[in-house]
Amino acid sequence: AATYEACSTRGFLHGRTETIRSCSTAMRELAQAMRDPSATPEARHASLLRAMEGHREYASLCTKGQGFDRHLLGLKKLVGEGEAMPAIFRDPTYDRTRTWELSTSTLSSEHFESWGFGEVCEAGFGIGYTVNSKDTTYTVVCRSDRGEGGAGRAEAF
Repeated sequence: AATYEACSTRGFLHGRTETIRSCSTAMRELAQAMRDPSATPEARHASLLRAMEGHREYASLCTKGQGFDRHLLGLKKLVGEGEAMPAIFRDPTYDRTRTWELSTSTLSSEHFESWGFGEVCEAGFGIGYTVNSKDTTYTVVCRSDRGEGGAGRAEAF
């Protein structure tokens, strides 16, 4: 599932956010190492470090305006009324990559006990988390009108 992690682009005029995509080759390799019963703790740790470094590098690029989600959104918004939508935006894969079942954001501050971050799609979950010097807190949010599917899955967290 595509995952949305908010990234601030406030360094730019009218800057708001970019999407840090956490699905990567390094993350896949980490998941495989963690599921592999024959993987040593050292191999799992090395996979974790590679995934963390890759994520940190991509997040840094996003804060500098080098992500691609907002660029694609801008191009899509430029399509005028009556104009044909370019093929990339009609491709079902494009829609799947923008259906973020998990959306996350962090706001680390010793002044907040907790806070929330909403889901960005109807079937999704939002997780707001804070990492402070003495604790880590998180809040999981989903739509209550999803019935047992939403509440039951949220309880699993």
